[in-house]
Amino acid sequence: MFDLANFETFDFEQISELEIMHPVTGQPTGLIVGVRSYRSEAVKRVQRRLGNAAILANKKNPRKAGTVEEVEEKTNEIVAAAVAHWNMMNNGQPVPATPESVMAIISQPKFFFIAEQIDARADEDARFMTPSQTS
Repeated sequence: MFDLANFETFDFEQISELEIMHPVTGQPTGLIVGVRSYRSEAVKRVQRRLGNAAILANKKNPRKAGTVEEVEEKTNEIVAAAVAHWNMMNNGQPVPATPESVMAIISQPKFFFIAEQIDARADEDARFMTPSQTS
C-alpha cells in the first residue's frame, strides 16, 4: 500500500545554491547563484504569461510561426525567472539579479555555460526535496 504520509515531499519554493563551474576546466568560477525550481510559483508565473501570450498570438494569426530567436528569448526569460540572487560583478560593480540583467548576461553566447548550469539545477527536482515531518 502506498501511503502519502511516508513519501518525501518537495519544497519548490526553496532556493538551491549553485556554484557555476568553468565550462572547460570544471573548476569553480566563484559565481554563486540562488536557483529556484522550475516548479516554483515565481517561475510558473513567467511560464504561464509566455504560454498565454503564445495562445493569444496564435488565435490572432494561426499561420504565424515563431522564430528561433523568439524561442531562445522565451527560454532565457524562464531561466532568468529561476535566478533568485547571485554575486555577479562586472568591472568591479555588482550586477543585480533582476530578470533583465540576468537575461542580458545569459543571452550572450560567451556565457552559455551560466544559463546551462542554472537550467540544469532548476530542472533537478531532487534538489528541492525535503523529508516529510511524519512520526
